[in-house]
Amino acid sequence: MAFHFIEERPSRGIVDMVRSASHKKNRVAMAAGFILGGWVPAVTYLVSHFHVQALPMLWLLVAGGLTYSAMTVFSWAKIAFRHPLKALGFVVLLEGAMTFVPDGWIGLPSLGLLVLVNGLATGTNLVNDSREGRLLGRRKPRRR
Repeated sequence: MAFHFIEERPSRGIVDMVRSASHKKNRVAMAAGFILGGWVPAVTYLVSHFHVQALPMLWLLVAGGLTYSAMTVFSWAKIAFRHPLKALGFVVLLEGAMTFVPDGWIGLPSLGLLVLVNGLATGTNLVNDSREGRLLGRRKPRRR
C-alpha cells in the first residue's frame, strides 16, 4: 500500500517571495521580521544548551520556541520540497539537531539555517501584511 500526497503547487516559490519582499520599499518590514523570527531559534538554542540543566522548568520555553519555529519551517519546507513528509523530516532534523546535539559543528549550522528560514518567513509575512493593509486602505472610499 503506497501513500501518495498530492500537493498543489503554490503560485509563487520561496525565491520569488523573498525576492519580492526584499525590494527597497520593504526593507524595514524585512529587517523587523528577520529580527523577530530569527530571535526565537536563537533563544531556544541558548536556553536548551546553557540553562535547562539548572532550571528544568525552562524546557517549557524550549517547547514554545520549537513549536513556533517548527510550524514556520514546515510551511516553507512544504513549498521548497513539494512533499509534506520531506518537509517534516527536514523540520525534525534541523530542530532536533539544534536542540539536542551537543556538538557545535552540528548544532550551530542548524541554528543558522533556522534563524535564516524563520527570519525570512517572518519578514515576508510582515511585508505581505503591509501590502494587504495598503491595498485595503486604497479600496475604502474617502470621507468628506
